[in-house]
Amino acid sequence: MKLNGKKRSLVVAGLLLAVTLAACGDDKKEASSTDSGCKTPSGDAITLAVNPWTGSAVNAFVAKTVIECQLGTPVEIIDIDEYATWVGMDDGSIDAVLEVWPSGHAADYQTYITDKGTVIDLGLLGPSAKIGWYVPKFIVDQHPELATWEGFKDPALAALFGTAETGELGQFTMGDPSYVTYDEQIIANLGLPLQYVVAGSEAALLTSIDQAIADQKPVLMQFWKPHWKQLEVELVEVTLPPVTPACEAAAASSDGTYACDYPIDELMKAANAGLETKNPAAFKVLRALQLTTEQQSEIAGFVDRDGLTPAAAAAKWVTANPNVWGAWLS
Repeated sequence: MKLNGKKRSLVVAGLLLAVTLAACGDDKKEASSTDSGCKTPSGDAITLAVNPWTGSAVNAFVAKTVIECQLGTPVEIIDIDEYATWVGMDDGSIDAVLEVWPSGHAADYQTYITDKGTVIDLGLLGPSAKIGWYVPKFIVDQHPELATWEGFKDPALAALFGTAETGELGQFTMGDPSYVTYDEQIIANLGLPLQYVVAGSEAALLTSIDQAIADQKPVLMQFWKPHWKQLEVELVEVTLPPVTPACEAAAASSDGTYACDYPIDELMKAANAGLETKNPAAFKVLRALQLTTEQQSEIAGFVDRDGLTPAAAAAKWVTANPNVWGAWLS
């Protein structure tokens, strides 16, 4: 049901207040405001997992902003590794996660959703996503052969990506060590003269992109779409061998033989099987919640580019888009 104009005005005014409170860093004041047009959260909380990338965070905080204000249900955010998230949903300590990349969790899907039935598939989030190997466009302009993995078989070309840490080998840069990755396997199984190096975080990866472009120095890294950075800089995805049944089996079994590209992922949501009984209204909102690639990128940009917290970024977006989240309440 769509909000009428009067009620929408009250909600928007309340969410503007929430933005101000979030900017002050007082989440409790934001949640308990009674003058904002929002319900005061009370009762048992639901828990949402946030994995260590910005998209995951903004999804969860958008849901938190809407559910707390519109339903009056407290929402707790848990920062957790993406693999451990499944264990949490299995034992009920986590109610839902709003961004799962299925290609990295075939075994978890089979174990917890198909076999045990303790976790349920909440449906698609919206964006079609793709992990891959990326280089800045100026590198491919200078060395067109580096547009495919075969160009990296040449030690001289791979050495362009070398650092003091890697010596004669080229450096392949990974972001957060908890991310799903087959890159070390791909390098070894394709016999490429590259060394796998972990930057430590998404923020460190973004810094390496900015430095490489500013200095016109080569960088090869794992990156992905959707990401707001793709809207700001020209990155070229390196063509890797196509995904085969053998690679799909390697991913499912974790046998170390993966030697293909990453598949396209239709991002999905998942929840503890008891959430619908625990809180039917929150369950319905989470099942209905969807964001487009552009919407998610916009909110993530508020965080990584503009410096807002995920809570403030979510409140800013929710304030400006009542027609989007209003549909989740219908």
